[in-house]
Amino acid sequence: MSLLQTRLRWHATVRSGRPAQLRVAILSTFTVDPIIPYLGTALEDAGLPSDVWIGPYNQVVQQCVLDESETARYNPDVLLILPRLEELWSRRPMPLADTAPLTYGHELSAMADACVAAAERWSASLVFALPPVPEASSLGVGDACTSSGVHATASAVREEVRRSLAGRPGVLIADLEDVVRHIGSGRVYNWSMLAVGRIPFSEDAFALMGERIARLVTLSRRSARKVVVIDADNTLWGGVVGEEGPDGIDLGDNGPGEAYRGFQSYLLELRRVGVLLTLSSKNNEADVWDAFGRREMVLKREHLSAWRINWRPKSENLQELAAELNLGLDSFVLIDDSPVEIAEVQSMLPQVEGILMPADPAGWLPAIQNSGLLDRLPPTVDDLQRAERYQQERARQDVAQSAASRGDYLARLEVRVDIYPPEQSDLSRLTQMVNKTNQFNLNCRRRDSSQLSTLVTDPTYLVRVVQAEDRFGEYGIVGAYIVKVCGDHALLDTFLLSCRAMGRGVEQAMLAGLFDSLPADCDSRLLAVVEEQPRNHPARDFFAKMGCPIVGEERAVLRPEWPQHIHRHAVMSKA
Repeated sequence: MSLLQTRLRWHATVRSGRPAQLRVAILSTFTVDPIIPYLGTALEDAGLPSDVWIGPYNQVVQQCVLDESETARYNPDVLLILPRLEELWSRRPMPLADTAPLTYGHELSAMADACVAAAERWSASLVFALPPVPEASSLGVGDACTSSGVHATASAVREEVRRSLAGRPGVLIADLEDVVRHIGSGRVYNWSMLAVGRIPFSEDAFALMGERIARLVTLSRRSARKVVVIDADNTLWGGVVGEEGPDGIDLGDNGPGEAYRGFQSYLLELRRVGVLLTLSSKNNEADVWDAFGRREMVLKREHLSAWRINWRPKSENLQELAAELNLGLDSFVLIDDSPVEIAEVQSMLPQVEGILMPADPAGWLPAIQNSGLLDRLPPTVDDLQRAERYQQERARQDVAQSAASRGDYLARLEVRVDIYPPEQSDLSRLTQMVNKTNQFNLNCRRRDSSQLSTLVTDPTYLVRVVQAEDRFGEYGIVGAYIVKVCGDHALLDTFLLSCRAMGRGVEQAMLAGLFDSLPADCDSRLLAVVEEQPRNHPARDFFAKMGCPIVGEERAVLRPEWPQHIHRHAVMSKA
């Protein structure tokens, strides 16, 4: 879509009066109006129609510290901050001294602190854009020769602010230097419009900023895709193994073979941060495994969580993979060199996204990164353990097949559960579960990390996370509940469990432990309203057995017995 088409489409969308899911407020040190159609259209395409509002010109800190500011009255869901160092530093010359980063970092750090505080007060997500390094330097090419030049000072200031913001609840960081690097400074800046209207960036730059920021906002509110399904021929290696044989495929040190191996290395990095790698190939299985046996292969068979190697339609194979991994198809991304195969899968399974492997494998990285389909926030501990957990799950399935009964199987697992108040280090995982869990979820009520952080410290709420393990390994944090204490009774606000722990009695242990944690004043009276959501059948079925059979009606929850096969002595508070 051209830039003009994007602008025309956005204006048509605004005139249509469509309801907005998000209110996005933008505060900037420069004129930022051109970003509106690009950010708004990108959010619309992501399924997040938004109202985009721009605050007063170059009043970032003032708007954030005043309780009755225009931005406070707008009450945004997302607060987007777009500063430039040139405006912050315009009042004094750059000193060529080692103290320059400390001296010139104060303005940006103070701005960041004010924005964080405002976002917390307004219960908004904060997107803080790190400004690009200024172009102008009195030393020209000699700027690189000093540690106190413009580039060195700006880089130090940017990294200090990044360190102060990274990992804070409800804070996202965008980096405008990435925009400069992606399209080049020659296309990023518009010096004429800067002089005329304080608009420093070109339409191309605003378009890319809007698209990148929309991807970041979407990522914070949607589940990152967990499974990559990889084709084999002309995707993992060059050539067709069934025709050329395992020794004939291209995995050489130079040329296309090197590009395929680079792609495999990237796949292993995805696996390291929590993505499950699977394989779907139209081939003879023996040929594929012979190819995996080549010493040049970076990706090994043991790195795959599941596979389907046959001549059936790939849409059928992906459905089987989803069932085996117990994950929704909306968690899947197919990478294939055949547009026909991608089209077949997407026509049958529209939830699955596809990335076309370029004919020249050297183009794999732009194809993946420009798609945005594998974007993800920094991994939690749970993410880092995902691939290992699926290997452990295979061992559990072996036990299930040999068990005399389901009770025998559960007893042999030796499940242990720990229920405790979340610590600061648990907050990212809690936020992830609250916003991503669909199947076993009382009501699919979503909250961001700042809202959850507030509830954790609110004495009228009980917030607990649930950690589980068995003799094969740790499940990690798999469940959570939030209870509001209301005098003589308690109201179940949130109750959720990861699908990987379902069916092993953990849900009963959670509910039994919840009753144990209620204050004496509640007299063990727990009320709940079960809501119907598109995929929460398991939760509805469970709570129907626990005294809440009618959706949408407040009912008293029955207290379950503690599951005999779960070790109760491990249920303690970490507080």
